[in-house]
Amino acid sequence: MSDLTAAEVLKLIPQRPPMRFIDRILEIDKEHVVTKYTWKDEDCAGHFPGNPVVPGVKMVEMAVQTSVVAWAIYLMGAKAPDILKTSVNLFTYVDKGSFKKMVRPGDTLICRAVFGKEGFFKDNKLVAEAEIKFMGGKKDGESTFTGVVSGLWIPKDSEKLK
Repeated sequence: MSDLTAAEVLKLIPQRPPMRFIDRILEIDKEHVVTKYTWKDEDCAGHFPGNPVVPGVKMVEMAVQTSVVAWAIYLMGAKAPDILKTSVNLFTYVDKGSFKKMVRPGDTLICRAVFGKEGFFKDNKLVAEAEIKFMGGKKDGESTFTGVVSGLWIPKDSEKLK
């Protein structure tokens, strides 16, 4: 069990608007994490003017922020604030990513990440299965994205960043 609450984890997430795609952490424990985000017009700026659609890459970013960032911070526990001072998180891959429904400004989505068959958290690397679904409205509970995502926390002065 982590020493961190959902509210503390949310405060520690380094991404900020306009690139933060988590409004709230609804559930978090050592087995899973569930986050929520309501998409805004500015999230779709320039992506089909007059017919805005949330770019798929931003939904992938939501999945990464949920799992590789928020959940990893939780799993790091009390060490997280110190690790965040000296490390940066890099998204390393998405596998089996599939988009199922169009998402528009005003839609609220939840993202759930679990380890599943392929996932793990070891040596500051996290691999998770993520699913994003609509929350509320006519599409409530319908899936819009599924995939396996991975990321790695590395020192800010790492040669990998140069």
